[in-house]
Amino acid sequence: MVELTVPSDGPADGPSVVSERMPDAHSVSVGVWVGVGGRDEHDGIAGASHFLEHLLFKGTDERSSRSIAELVDATGGEMNAFTTKEYTAFYARVPAGGQEMATSLLADVLTMPALRGEDVDSERRVILEELNLAADDPDDVVGSLLYEAVFPDHPLGREVLGTADSVTAMGRDDIVDFHDRWYRSPNLVVAAAGDVDHSMLVDQVAEAFADRCGAQHPTRDDLLPEVAEGRSVSRPTEAVHMAWGWRGLPRTDPRRHALALGVHILGGGLSSRLFQTVREDRGLAYSVFAGMGGYQDTGLVSVNAGTSPEKSQELSTVIAAEVAEVAAQGITPEELEIARDGFEGSILLGLEGTGSRMARLGSSQSLLGRVLPLDDYVSLLRGITLDEVNSVLAEVLTSTAVEARVGPGS
Repeated sequence: MVELTVPSDGPADGPSVVSERMPDAHSVSVGVWVGVGGRDEHDGIAGASHFLEHLLFKGTDERSSRSIAELVDATGGEMNAFTTKEYTAFYARVPAGGQEMATSLLADVLTMPALRGEDVDSERRVILEELNLAADDPDDVVGSLLYEAVFPDHPLGREVLGTADSVTAMGRDDIVDFHDRWYRSPNLVVAAAGDVDHSMLVDQVAEAFADRCGAQHPTRDDLLPEVAEGRSVSRPTEAVHMAWGWRGLPRTDPRRHALALGVHILGGGLSSRLFQTVREDRGLAYSVFAGMGGYQDTGLVSVNAGTSPEKSQELSTVIAAEVAEVAAQGITPEELEIARDGFEGSILLGLEGTGSRMARLGSSQSLLGRVLPLDDYVSLLRGITLDEVNSVLAEVLTSTAVEARVGPGS
């Protein structure tokens, strides 16, 4: 059962708390979602959210980074974090009975980070190495190029890691100010799943975050520019890495579920149009897939593939033809049924663990302000019609794709 506690409006508001009790689970997962990410930074502090993701594990005034690591390791659990374009999440997964410890540890690192100058400098070096590794990975590079082209001169087009220049220039005061401004309610959501006592969680969160109130949600009213020309980088790689993108739908658009089914049919599984045509029939690529993402005010539909340089033009032609056919002719009733059943099955398979259930609760409550019951979501999928899928596919995919390429001769 999912339980939600949202504090009443007022200056002393704390985080929203959402949990799902799984009485037979042998673990408990607790996470804190902070509603600020890479798109909420100006150019001078690009990468600040990701920088904080690293720094908060460097310790508090009372806990060293080593003591935090030892405390988690002693349970056999895990503690980690990740940064996206619109939120940052911190979480811990520990054996059943560890809810209080996990919540206390997360609250400490989020509300009382030491943010020492020497830790800022050491973690800066780590992040610069992370940027170097990303720059060496053609898949990472082609993804970055695609976002830059689909969202040119816009925060959504930037990497959440920031740039070498912004990470190098960012000072301790910049990071402290960013944390103090955004890491407060109502930007905070605490989510938990597993062997959870909701009432105890609410009380502990209210006490631990009592002094972290008074924030405002990030304002995201940036005008979206027109998409740019394709981007390419020439490198002496064995394969050409390619990606195509189209502007998609915001995450609150009710048509996004129909689009998700359509994109899955296009390139989301082994029976998808692209996999069958590109790999099975023609042998043009080892991997080809389509995906989508949704943001507050827009979205992205993308196709990714890689092949040898001599086959790159044929691959591009074949993918363009498949996309054009789906946009113009739509999908079949049989394809829709397979995708619908597959979505339902993947949802159930993906929510067997406490970590995945916690992530669903945290992201839904943080981004949408509500958690849709699983039965309601399944009913929603079953109610989507063929006309709805074909209509939204035609709307999104009829426009010319933006292409990104990394490899020889690109």
